[in-house]
Amino acid sequence: MEIRTPPLFERIPEDIFRPLAATNNRRYWELLSRLMDEMWGEGGRSPGEEAPKPIVIRTIESLLIADDPWGEELGSSLNIRAHNAFKVLSTSGWLSERRRGVIEHITVRPIIARLYSLLSDFAYHQPEFLGGQVQSICVNLREVSTGKAPQLYTIAAKHAKQCLAHIANTGCRIQDVMDELVTKQSTKEFTQGFFEQYIDKVFIADYSDMRTNNHPLQFRSEVIRFTLQFQHDKDFRDSLIGWYAQKMTGDDFLRAEALYERDTRQLLRLREVEEHLRRLDEEIRIAYQRALALFEYKLRSPGNFDQLIQQAIRGTLDLTEGHSALPAASGFYHASGVGLAKPRAATREMRATPVERKQPSVEQLAMEALRQQMNAARNITAIKLAQYAARHLKRKQAIVSDELTIESITDLCCYQKLLLIASREKCPPDKQSDDPHLQMVRGMHVSFVDNAVTRNEYMEHQQFVIRARSVK
Repeated sequence: MEIRTPPLFERIPEDIFRPLAATNNRRYWELLSRLMDEMWGEGGRSPGEEAPKPIVIRTIESLLIADDPWGEELGSSLNIRAHNAFKVLSTSGWLSERRRGVIEHITVRPIIARLYSLLSDFAYHQPEFLGGQVQSICVNLREVSTGKAPQLYTIAAKHAKQCLAHIANTGCRIQDVMDELVTKQSTKEFTQGFFEQYIDKVFIADYSDMRTNNHPLQFRSEVIRFTLQFQHDKDFRDSLIGWYAQKMTGDDFLRAEALYERDTRQLLRLREVEEHLRRLDEEIRIAYQRALALFEYKLRSPGNFDQLIQQAIRGTLDLTEGHSALPAASGFYHASGVGLAKPRAATREMRATPVERKQPSVEQLAMEALRQQMNAARNITAIKLAQYAARHLKRKQAIVSDELTIESITDLCCYQKLLLIASREKCPPDKQSDDPHLQMVRGMHVSFVDNAVTRNEYMEHQQFVIRARSVK
């Protein structure tokens, strides 16, 4: 099988990372960022648009005058330092030189500008709103279902991959932030870092929104339904594979089918989003426990007692003679029983109270048996429910609630349980499989009848129908 390596250095110069891997990498990155923002940033030239070389050199000089990362370390003139910095950026490929007549022009190739944007976006991580991504996936698949926009299928798969990856990345970010915070020496630094780095940047901006307004599960069932519909509809599946072959693989249908299956797997992985959210909840819980434990330790530990005692001693030197805070003026108050801590009282041993055994009377035994019988009559199990329905269905395939009889408390409770199950028909399909009430009637289907009412001597309600499921 052919192993495809991303052709990175066929698109960008091989030496482009040399300034960022040098000893002065931070200084070169700072200078490059400021130059890009000044010359080819917002409000400036577009990537590919040229500028005369003297203007670029003067811009670098002005940047070095405003804030020179090297300071006076190089011991050379400003113009030489600017030319040296320009030479490094030019030979590595960040800046491109072109000659127009006798004048040299400098530009940034669009592909290089795109690489710079990717690195900047990576450095400035911003929270992503996953619910919006899942909604975008759903909207894209709706457009694909019309047959007019097959190209949106691969975009939806890409967003699905990013969605699950971001949930996992959020958990890793929480671990990294907490590992960094526990190294803080003072309570002030830990508290400031906890609320600025964790609460503000991770929890409020990302996790809380994901758990309220933009929950990833909101559109998950519809995305899965569309994906399975495309997968099992042969004509639609072939049309998507045909688009992959035409636009992405050069009429290679084997590779096109492999790409389609890859994107389908990415979309179907949204089934696992609950497990990813469960792991994220666990990371949040662990982070809270670690933070609370460290807060409690910092507040209770006597690590700063020596410092406080020294502050108190220095404070007494500034007090005037006869000040009320001095022991002599306070009448030995600080060393008295009033000022000192109370002695520790010995803990009293707890002795267990002996259990008295008492023989119940015949009346008490009879009442207990009656209570158990009452509870058993009202405890509806799947077997009791099936027996009640089978008693009325007999050989019929369906029966309405008007035909059900109530002859005992157990019958009344079974009737109420069937009425409750009928009301669960309106719940979302992905919740029905986990509903304990619906699991009690696996061999039956209970649903309401529109515009029909059942009245009996016990209650009045919307009519429901019980249908026996056919056994395949």
